[in-house]
Amino acid sequence: MTYVDGFVLAVPTADKQKFIDHAKLGDSVFMDLGALRVLECWGDAVPDGKLTDFRRAVQAKDDETVVFSWIEWPDKATRDAAFAQMDTLMKTDDRMNPEKNPMPFDGKRMIFGGFAPVVALEKPAANKPGDYIWYELLTSDVQAAQSFYARILGWSFADSGQSDMDYRIINAGANSIGGMMEITKDMAQGGAMPTWLGYIAVEDVDAATAKVEAQSGRTLMPAMDIPMVGRIAMVADPQGVPFYIMTPQGTGKSLAFADDIPRVGHCAWNELQTSDPAAAWAFYGDLFGWKQEGEMDMGPMGKYQFIRHGTMIGAVMPANADMGPPRWNQYFRVEDIDAAKTAVEDGGGRVVNGPDEIPGGDFSMNCIDPQGAPFGLVGGRH
Repeated sequence: MTYVDGFVLAVPTADKQKFIDHAKLGDSVFMDLGALRVLECWGDAVPDGKLTDFRRAVQAKDDETVVFSWIEWPDKATRDAAFAQMDTLMKTDDRMNPEKNPMPFDGKRMIFGGFAPVVALEKPAANKPGDYIWYELLTSDVQAAQSFYARILGWSFADSGQSDMDYRIINAGANSIGGMMEITKDMAQGGAMPTWLGYIAVEDVDAATAKVEAQSGRTLMPAMDIPMVGRIAMVADPQGVPFYIMTPQGTGKSLAFADDIPRVGHCAWNELQTSDPAAAWAFYGDLFGWKQEGEMDMGPMGKYQFIRHGTMIGAVMPANADMGPPRWNQYFRVEDIDAAKTAVEDGGGRVVNGPDEIPGGDFSMNCIDPQGAPFGLVGGRH
């Protein structure tokens, strides 16, 4: 079990940068000694209490800001071994030497203590089966599509390094969220059209493919291994909606779908427009363990039914003839929905409907890119 050292102190507000510089040096020692993480948090919303509060606890003055800090250790033994070296390090390591790296605060007013966790709730460090982990655009003009989406979503692109194909990685800030590839002649002859496709994690691609077929789905692309990436297959649900299933290699959690916090440039919602919602729920629920939680009445259009898989990941809705064939529709988050609408139209795309306000205060709209791929956008209004 991890172990935590916690600290509260008062720092002269004018010395914020001095404190940051001091902490970076001193905290690096704790990391060298085995700490998992060190956080130094500058007071932002620290209210006064009726009996006591953070400010009174450290006798903070009017020109001081409260800092709340903690060190996470893998266990108490590692922490104790590190603290046993403090007296020596204060004499031998300039980072801990109070003369070489002086504290820009009154250490006598600092309060601290060691704590053994009794409850620990954490976001998973890896994706679970049924999670969306990647998005892919099949397009007839990859260069034009790249310019179009970069203007709207601020994406950057990188070559995937695959020698046999032009596959471009889509990056939203520091995170890779998808890929983009041009439709080949063979793909076009097979009926491929510009479209967005999602990748959904499974434990075993081959077993999942067999399950898809057993439930009246189809295999569109047999299971195959991609070196350094994982094993994938393209399948379709009983209503003909295509998507990928994938068992990824490596560790870590994909942030392609932002299931923790709103992230600009990431997918924010996955919407299934289907000719048979009841059949879709049976199919996807059995395949991925998705559950329906709540719904919204759309009048003559039917029910908009929300999908929960740990968090809300999207919805299932009836599709009518005007909406085209059944499909998954991905909504990507933008900073400003009105600016995004202008960028879509200036870039040669088309806004089909919206922006419309949705629960929570955001606005959504449905669009078609210049090559004909439908997609959605969601964001605030400024």
